[in-house]
Amino acid sequence: MSEEADTSALVAQLRAAAAAFTESEADLARVFETMSADVERARNERLPIFPVIHHSPASAVHMVRWLRERRPKIVFMEMCEDLVALKEDLRDCTLPVALQAFAGETQGFPEHWTPLSVVAPLTEFSAEYQAMAYALQHDDVELIFVDRSVDHVFQWADRSEDPETPVHDTEEDEEEARLHGAAVGVEMGQVAPTFVEFREFLLDNARMSRFEEWTSLYIEEPTIGANAATYREILFMVGSLFRRLGSTPHDREEIRKRDRFMWTRIKQALATRDVAPEECVFLCGAAHAVDDDCREWGTDNPHQYDISEPSGTNWLYGFIPSSYGAIELQFGHARGAVSLSESRWKKACKTWNIEPFTIDRKKKARKKALVPKAPAQLSLQMVLTAPPELAEADATELVQWCTGVVGLARKNRYLASTADAIAIYETSILLARMRQRKRPSPFDFIDAAETCLEKGAPPGRRNIRQLCNRMLGGDRVGQVGYNSLPPLVQNIYDRLAILGISAQTRRVTRVLMDFTQEPEKRAASRLLWRLNWLTGGTRVARPIMGELKLGMEPRQESWDVALHGAEQRAVIQLAFEGVTVEQVLERRLSEDAFGADAKTVTALTAAEGSIILLDSPRLTESLGHRSVDLLKKEVGAEDAEEIFTRIRRLVAHFRTTAHGLPQWASDFVATGYAHYATQLPEAFGDRGTRPEQLAAMLSFVFTLESLALAMGCNRSQLVIAIELASTQTADPEKQGLLWAAEWLVQRKTEDDVRAAFAGILAHPMGRSAFPRYLSGFLQSLSFAPRMASLAVEMLGRAFAELPDRVLLPWMPALLSELRPRQADVLPALFKEAARELPRKLDDLDDWQPSWMAPAAAVEVPTGPVRSNGATEAGRLLFAHREATESWARALGRDEPAWVEPAAPQAHSAEPIVSTRSPQASAGGDLLRAHPASTEAWASALGIDATWQEPAAGAEPTDSSRARAAAELLAAHPDAVEAWGRQER
Repeated sequence: MSEEADTSALVAQLRAAAAAFTESEADLARVFETMSADVERARNERLPIFPVIHHSPASAVHMVRWLRERRPKIVFMEMCEDLVALKEDLRDCTLPVALQAFAGETQGFPEHWTPLSVVAPLTEFSAEYQAMAYALQHDDVELIFVDRSVDHVFQWADRSEDPETPVHDTEEDEEEARLHGAAVGVEMGQVAPTFVEFREFLLDNARMSRFEEWTSLYIEEPTIGANAATYREILFMVGSLFRRLGSTPHDREEIRKRDRFMWTRIKQALATRDVAPEECVFLCGAAHAVDDDCREWGTDNPHQYDISEPSGTNWLYGFIPSSYGAIELQFGHARGAVSLSESRWKKACKTWNIEPFTIDRKKKARKKALVPKAPAQLSLQMVLTAPPELAEADATELVQWCTGVVGLARKNRYLASTADAIAIYETSILLARMRQRKRPSPFDFIDAAETCLEKGAPPGRRNIRQLCNRMLGGDRVGQVGYNSLPPLVQNIYDRLAILGISAQTRRVTRVLMDFTQEPEKRAASRLLWRLNWLTGGTRVARPIMGELKLGMEPRQESWDVALHGAEQRAVIQLAFEGVTVEQVLERRLSEDAFGADAKTVTALTAAEGSIILLDSPRLTESLGHRSVDLLKKEVGAEDAEEIFTRIRRLVAHFRTTAHGLPQWASDFVATGYAHYATQLPEAFGDRGTRPEQLAAMLSFVFTLESLALAMGCNRSQLVIAIELASTQTADPEKQGLLWAAEWLVQRKTEDDVRAAFAGILAHPMGRSAFPRYLSGFLQSLSFAPRMASLAVEMLGRAFAELPDRVLLPWMPALLSELRPRQADVLPALFKEAARELPRKLDDLDDWQPSWMAPAAAVEVPTGPVRSNGATEAGRLLFAHREATESWARALGRDEPAWVEPAAPQAHSAEPIVSTRSPQASAGGDLLRAHPASTEAWASALGIDATWQEPAAGAEPTDSSRARAAAELLAAHPDAVEAWGRQER
């Protein structure tokens, strides 16, 4: 077939494809004329334009060939112009990595965009990396980035919308796929049509579901073996087609703005250098390789674009590790597309003896240079219409894929066999023929494997599609070298060198530290704790054994340390905030405490963190005073529990230090006492305040009361607040808390509280609410542990007297309430319950709790008992009988019958009755008859028992000996009766 016939056939195919969009012959002719003019103008431009596709092995192969043949002196590249400063640091990196620009604080951009981040990932098989490696290998070659700066990326973004960021699927995305975070990605060579109808038309006619598959079949494979001229013409045509028909008006306008920017920078660079445009090369995406009403396009015109000034935002630049999964997620590629590109790149280099450019210091140069094979001289029509045959090597590769995925599926608990491998092979060929191609692509193989092996839900973590992607190349994670790291990360590696961790470490390192044997490692331990706090949620530094608390120095620790991949990126991000880890930590703590949304608990947490992690008294004092100021302005009790827990822990810590309690901590306690005491009435009456929060307020007030009173607070404020609260609350749980508070301020006795509970329990309608009263009362044990005995009693009464319809629904809630209070409430309850329970199991049947046992009878004396004071009063009344009788007549009483009282008898001790009763005389005789027993009892009671016999015929008197005997007899009546029976 002649060349004209081939061209006619190609034009006929293009007309058939274009006719699907329009029936107008004029429109169709204009499309072909425009595409032809675009290709012709791009090919005739004095500055050689080299169109590329993002991470395309075909583009990389032809880039290497072009650079080795043409050896340009200047390489212009479609890349953000301010990222070019990072090119030298690329030498120490292991690909894939991403160039990053970061701004934590911005000027002229919406606040909700902050922080701003831009990444530009690089892989070895990308044309841009090959051009950069070529420029870095040759000192006489200059590399110039000419695309808009990262500042202009956001200047040109729509202010009504957030910058386009990747959407993470937390269920399917691997951790390495989220390496770029929320950064905006910039890529060179984006060819996917943004015009949805156009893209769907291409995929439907090709019987494909992914655009990467269309690109691989119709661009990658046909052009990778063609010559450079044919490759350029195909990319010019694809760029013209996608730019004019496959892009939305908004995207076309953005492409024109970028063209104006790039060609302006190219003209400015050529004007200042003595280099002809023919001695340079311009790498750009296929869409930028053609002209679309852009007057700045080309080097033969003087037009230049008026570039706006930067916004004033301070941008920081560096590298972060990247991965194939992160690139796919960032730019919306199909999973496994980048891995497949790497496979094709390696296969092409081996097939055509291509030696790629590299700047990796670890890779050694070949001793013998490869002799590259000449590409096939294929015409444009042959490339576009003749699909490659199924070669023997491709058939062998397909067999390896089929057997490999079956073996991998078995390891992941799939029921796969050799028959499935055969089925996958045949299905792959069948799918390729159905899609009008002779050679199965990796996408055909993946679809076939999924069809033959996926019978339902995956039995393991990964499905068949994920297993295929892993087998075909898997993911690859880059590493930023030591010399390319910012100073903060270099400092981290230097300080962790004592643990055997370096920038070359690519695995998780288990670190064991015994500070009694290796005290020099304690500094590294402190650094790991700081990294753990700063990079929470990552695996940078994960403690396995050991903890860091106030006033505690661990003796041994065990850590898992990972500073590669996603973890290295997390550490690199810290470098945008400071020069050292300590500086970043201090900045973070200050931002937490002094931020616009800061609360008391955040400032208090920051103060505690500064003590534990930094040991900076100046910073701690500043954060502490900030927490006091925030507490004065705090409304409500949402954070009362955490505030109380933290300040109690801090007070206990400071009391063990040499300097004692700092002024800010004392001020915090005093302020909190007055603050919460003032809010108690409102909190008791507010339905939005939960009983747990109210219990925390009372815990703060009563637990830290002694310190607060020492600081000048007045307890009457608390008493008045509780009195006011008694008229506010109607909630049963809060009522139980109120009773405990009233008992602590002595407004109620324990019997009053017991009577209040008994009244609720006795009321038929109150029984259903009794558990709520008791739940609130149990919460009070955190600040009133002496009420534990009464709480145990009330629990016992509840279990004994409440009906099942009330008791059973309450039990789960009771357990749920007690579980988080097992440290402060349960110990007191268990102690009191153990005191009530019987000691032995045998006593359980006859055991009865104390509150259910009958009260013991108390003997009341029958005769009148008169004290010494009453006797003296009787004598006074008898001496003035007339006055007493007058008062009796005035009050309507009978006149008293007077009996003259006995006169008092002086003695050495207190006055007692002057005469002794017959019982006392008999008792004295009994004691004298048994002096040994009497002396033993007197010795036990500490009483003087010196005996003195009375004179013959003398009247017995009340001496000290007699009084002692009387006291002894009165104290031990049972012994007196026993002695009397024995005497009789």
